[in-house]
Amino acid sequence: RLALLNTRFLQLFAEADERVRPLVYAVRLWAKQQGLAGNPSGGGPLLNNYALTLLVLFFLQTRSPPVLPTVARLRDLAGDEDRAVVGGWDCSFPRDVASLEPSANTESLCSLLADFFHVFGDFDFPGQVISLREGRALPLPTTTTPPEASEGLKLGPLNLQDPFELSHNVAANVNEKTASRFGRCCRDAAKYCRSLQYRRKSSKGRAWGLTRLFQPGAVEPGAASAGAFLISIPLDVAGGSQRLCREPGGRSPWFWEVCAAIAFVLRDVLKCSCAAGKPPRAPSEESEL
Repeated sequence: RLALLNTRFLQLFAEADERVRPLVYAVRLWAKQQGLAGNPSGGGPLLNNYALTLLVLFFLQTRSPPVLPTVARLRDLAGDEDRAVVGGWDCSFPRDVASLEPSANTESLCSLLADFFHVFGDFDFPGQVISLREGRALPLPTTTTPPEASEGLKLGPLNLQDPFELSHNVAANVNEKTASRFGRCCRDAAKYCRSLQYRRKSSKGRAWGLTRLFQPGAVEPGAASAGAFLISIPLDVAGGSQRLCREPGGRSPWFWEVCAAIAFVLRDVLKCSCAAGKPPRAPSEESEL
């Protein structure tokens, strides 16, 4: 039931403000392209999508004025029908987004994205606990802190408390190297968001703006060359379509090289879901490729 309520909680916040979904998506895509995020079922020291989503929600709670309410505030807004306790954890929050107070924050999506990188670029991850319940960073429990007050949270290089199951560190798998690299990548992205390359179209044909931010590798201004992400598709300049039509059945190795290149663009660059379909028909003499 905790997983179910967590999903409903994320849905509530996604419906609370139109900037939540695209900001979460942007940060998750950026983190994946930087090699900071991975499949949560695959284990390892990378951040999972749930942890990245909570980081974005926490960031939005800390804006002035806040974009999203704290979990403690949600508990106050919950009606009798919204009360829920699972495994001893209070998971009460409104199910209807109409119960939430509209945010007075008017920051643009691009401004929020740039500030996200700025905030977490200098964040003391090992020295604080990120609490969505309180909407602020809490000091680490000390040896004199009573066990019931520390909630039994497992501490590490990045301490991100689950909004309901307070003993669960969502980023407990993240090691010191990954936490440090996340901060460094945030600093690089924040620096890039202040550059002319982020705000103005390149006169030299280089990637710029959000496009450059979401490409693999470092995003510091000038870090990538103009041809760093060109994908070669083996079409010869002298009549490629005529060459394909002359192949018996259109099934030469050259044909499959083109298919593989296009599949790479769809699957690995555009992140489309690709599945095997019906075998392509041989082009007729009258058809054009």
